Amino acid sequence: MFEIHADEIVMGQNVVIEDGVILQGRSAKKARRIEIGDNVYIGHNSRAFVDELVMGDYTAMHNHAFIAGDKSCIIGTCGWFGQHTIFNSTGGLTIGNGVGVGAYSQLWSHIRHGDVLEGCRFNSTKPLVIEDDVWFVGHCIVSPIVARRRSMAMVGSVVTRDMEENHVYAGVPAKDITDKVGPQFAEVELDEKYLKVVAKLEEFYATAGPEHRRREIRIVRSLRDVDRHTDDDGDLTTFDIESRTYNRRRTDQEFAFMKFLLADLTKFFPRS
Repeated sequence: MFEIHADEIVMGQNVVIEDGVILQGRSAKKARRIEIGDNVYIGHNSRAFVDELVMGDYTAMHNHAFIAGDKSCIIGTCGWFGQHTIFNSTGGLTIGNGVGVGAYSQLWSHIRHGDVLEGCRFNSTKPLVIEDDVWFVGHCIVSPIVARRRSMAMVGSVVTRDMEENHVYAGVPAKDITDKVGPQFAEVELDEKYLKVVAKLEEFYATAGPEHRRREIRIVRSLRDVDRHTDDDGDLTTFDIESRTYNRRRTDQEFAFMKFLLADLTKFFPRS
């Protein structure tokens, strides 16, 4: 059994919430809003004590995760969070799409404890912002910083400063080691990505069950190539390689193909 206590609850399709999960507001009160997207997984004995919690589609949060704080905790789509991850939103916590956080990591948006009357100088609260495709490999401790898209911190890192786009960090405190190990992401040509996803779609249809014989998915290099007047995609889920997005129709075939892609670590995000 699990418990959700909120004034507004938005629950997507195919959500799996395991036993012992509690999602609610601060101090045993109802949250203002809890939104759980399609195909979200929340592992057993996870807890959230926050006024607003949003988890995007296809996000997995493994067992004994702990979320708490005075401000909103907003998590994007296609995220993966290992067991015993701590999410602190005292100063606000915003996590983008495709973010990975390894087991036993801690994400903090404040530092406070010492008696200010006695002169303690360490008392600050500010947002922690984690942009798309950031990866904290595991056992990482992260201060209230901005981790820019595609940045990465190696296992055991203690991150106290902002992380630059597509740079790699390691150590205590974490330092930039991109010049030694290279960036997390290499450049891939649009045509190469297009051909790979087309091949994945053909593989999907070759192995899918009879319920997916009718093709409801197409791949395009760019939405600019689609003639909106003659090629309406109302009855198709269109995956756009250039923007890395798809039109969210929530069909069984779309769900199945997204899971097929994610199993191979290929991620697309809903088009707004």
